[in-house]
Amino acid sequence: MKRALLAGGVLAVWIGATQFSAATINDVHFHHFHLNVVDPQRSSTFYQQIFGGVPVKFAGRTDAIFTERSFILFNKVAQPAAWALETGIWHLGWGGVDGPREFNTLTGKGVEFQKPVTALGNNYYMYAFGPDKEVLEVWTGFQNHRYGHIHLVAADTNATLKWYSDTLGIALRSPAANGNLALQNVDNVAINAIRQPSTTPVPALWEGNAPITAFQPTKGRAVDHIAFSYRKIQPIFDRMKKAGVTIAEPITLKQEFGFKSFFITGPENVLIEIVEAKPIPDASWEEK
Repeated sequence: MKRALLAGGVLAVWIGATQFSAATINDVHFHHFHLNVVDPQRSSTFYQQIFGGVPVKFAGRTDAIFTERSFILFNKVAQPAAWALETGIWHLGWGGVDGPREFNTLTGKGVEFQKPVTALGNNYYMYAFGPDKEVLEVWTGFQNHRYGHIHLVAADTNATLKWYSDTLGIALRSPAANGNLALQNVDNVAINAIRQPSTTPVPALWEGNAPITAFQPTKGRAVDHIAFSYRKIQPIFDRMKKAGVTIAEPITLKQEFGFKSFFITGPENVLIEIVEAKPIPDASWEEK
């Protein structure tokens, strides 16, 4: 049975009879997020010095950053990529421990902030800019200094998170008391979503940003796409295609990274890469 959701002006179709589940696809892993950057070396140094990333030669081919159990990959562009918050990806998130002290430390290191350290209950959050204006949250609720989440923006948060569950095989947590869905972590990465801030005044967390009335594609932006991996992707590709998932690019060997992958378009025009790779720690990569 087909069901359709009109989100951000884009009609996305799912076929319920062929939905994915953790029972049938039990090896989904978070693989990387991919940035469009003017100076890859500057970006690499930033993620090393500010967030403790480890520089690696991915598959012995290209410079990358290893963070926890996944990677940051860079694509060099001639001109700065658009970064304004008008896509389905809001920010990438790291943990923090002492918000005010860490804000002062990062400011002293020259980090630019979109939103300074702000109290939220017993915790603190702050939104920093990366070298190409990618928005990066530090959130003390994690009480660590690890890479930990992706925050999406969605016209319908429950429908979007259910799409990620059905399409990628990420298990859903039990619904919260308010009925909102949440996803289980993919390895160490949580995938969160907030409702589209489309009217004025915007929610407090969105303060300083314009309302989103239409979602722009992430492709070509500062945060170009996010990626998940499976050991074998041909059956994943076949099932997604049968299920009516929008295939943005068929399976292709990416010579610069040494892996096969394909791209799909998720809700709110988020570009998602599906990579064929062994999970960490089985995957082969080496430090410089």
